[in-house]
Amino acid sequence: MSQYQDDDFQNDLNEEARDLLSAIEQVEETLAMMTTVVGRLKEQVSAHLDGEDDDTIEMSAEEFLEQCENTEGTWH
Repeated sequence: MSQYQDDDFQNDLNEEARDLLSAIEQVEETLAMMTTVVGRLKEQVSAHLDGEDDDTIEMSAEEFLEQCENTEGTWH
């Protein structure tokens, strides 16, 4: 292999590594968001079982999905 082929190969490897890192970071963000959502649901179910329905938020499936896509955790 010539020096140019080695450089191209190394550049390709670096680009693939950056793409992989980006994908891993996106998965990490998604898992963090889902952990928050699951924690909220767990609290709501526990409150419901304990008879504390005042803190339970009722929402449609569409509203729930909108909340899941909101990584900032703010309500629309």
